Amino acid sequence: MQTTGDAWRYCDNLDNPEAIKQLVQAVLTAHATIEHARRDVSPEDFASAPDWAGVQDELRDALRAVGHPAGQ
Repeated sequence: MQTTGDAWRYCDNLDNPEAIKQLVQAVLTAHATIEHARRDVSPEDFASAPDWAGVQDELRDALRAVGHPAGQ
């Protein structure tokens, strides 16, 4: 598996347990949403049936919590 590099180095709050919990929760939500969409959503509804905006908001908030610039 290829990684996206060392983006974690830009996180200023990796020592904050609550921020880490928020990040893990957001990743798990995104993963579950993607799996559900791939498995259970028809191609015609793929773009609109899952709550992609909600997933993106949760990820952005989590990135903000860990201090990553992408969360701004």
